[in-house]
Amino acid sequence: MAQWFVLTACILILDVSFGLASPSMVGDGSTDPVLLQVQRILLKHEAQIEALQKENIRLAEKSSTLEGEVKFLQEKTVSLEEKIVTLEDKITSLEQDQPKHEKPTADKEEITRPCREESGGIGESRLTDGVKKISKRVDTSTDSVIAFHAILTHTVTDPGNHHVVDFNKTVTNIGSHFNSQTSVFICPEVGVYKFSWTISTNSNHYIVTELVRNGEVIGTIRSADADYASTSSASAITMLVPGDSVWVRVTAHKGGADIQKTLTMFNGFRLQ
Repeated sequence: MAQWFVLTACILILDVSFGLASPSMVGDGSTDPVLLQVQRILLKHEAQIEALQKENIRLAEKSSTLEGEVKFLQEKTVSLEEKIVTLEDKITSLEQDQPKHEKPTADKEEITRPCREESGGIGESRLTDGVKKISKRVDTSTDSVIAFHAILTHTVTDPGNHHVVDFNKTVTNIGSHFNSQTSVFICPEVGVYKFSWTISTNSNHYIVTELVRNGEVIGTIRSADADYASTSSASAITMLVPGDSVWVRVTAHKGGADIQKTLTMFNGFRLQ
């Protein structure tokens, strides 16, 4: 702005000089030599004067443009400040309206999962009654022990195919996840489990039994002997998730074959 004022002053001075430089006559009709000299000087610098006038106009226009930009920036700043205030108000409103969730106080959860039964199944009414609506408290600690051991205390005479072997006496049941009423183990925690079972049958007969997980066979043994009572054992390792069911059933047998109470057992535990 200071430069603009200086240029304006220079132009005014030059305008006055041009006025003085116009030819002037002295009393005898001749031109004043001083004025002629001034006129020659002014004509010599006429181009510079014109350039200064143009620069003055350009600076004035630039000054006007800058003033417009400053005004625009000021208005935009005000608009942004208003938007910030609006956003802060919305954040405060959302924080006030957000529901507060209560932290669960229980460290155990109820798990109810019906056993998936095989169609045409294996004493379906007994299995369904025993497993349906079973609710177990799950130990959430990583070092909890899950294990059971059950035995047969009576002879099962000529069981039919798909008959669930009745391990009616529970010797060990850490965590209470084996149901002696249904002879079904219900998984309480995800993990790797190992199961073993032993079946004893009378002489000159055979019985084939299966280890079943949710209706799917995961292990099979055949107990048979021509002259003596026969005992066979097997084991299986499987991954289970909460609610999975595991049991032992008869899948084939010779007519008249019995499951002997001696050495007939079922056990399982979680490996990890």
